[in-house]
Amino acid sequence: MWARWAWRAGRVWLRPGAALALYLWIAGVALQAPPWNPEKLDESDPVVSTVYGKLRGFKKELTNEILGPVIQFLGVPYAAPPTGERRFQPPEPPVSWPDVRNATQLGPVCPQTILEGRLPDVMLPVWFTNSLEVVNSYVQDQSEDCLFLNIYVPTEDVKRMSKECARKPGKKICRKGGMYPTPHSALCLRGA
Repeated sequence: MWARWAWRAGRVWLRPGAALALYLWIAGVALQAPPWNPEKLDESDPVVSTVYGKLRGFKKELTNEILGPVIQFLGVPYAAPPTGERRFQPPEPPVSWPDVRNATQLGPVCPQTILEGRLPDVMLPVWFTNSLEVVNSYVQDQSEDCLFLNIYVPTEDVKRMSKECARKPGKKICRKGGMYPTPHSALCLRGA
């Protein structure tokens, strides 16, 4: 009943020529979209194809019983280096690479103030200063060319655990407590 009313409402609001144009436009967009074909990653040597070239990542076992392993692609450029004439300009697409790019190390971070080899405590939230030594080790490699992404992909183990948690939410491994001091890889388990 409701579907028939919605169809009639659509006919009332659209003129026949406009309806045909809308349907043709939707069909054109659907035909131009590439088919979504997710790649099955080889967890021992994960290589993915992107618009700009191939990336090689690695599988990382996390030291947390709640979080499963993830595949990491680190230091993936998402824009051309913002240096020289590109400085203070909108980002441009990155330059493609012909070979398989090694995405196993973090890219440099954007320039930041470092005093005596450390980040100033006043610049960080109070809860973050507990992990300050770890953070300091990552901010030593600085560059204006810092437009990189770190991508975390759940492995089949994590997907299996997520399905198991959906079926048995009371199981110990499914509980979410105590996850505050975890790396960004934790977002992977939550589907982010």
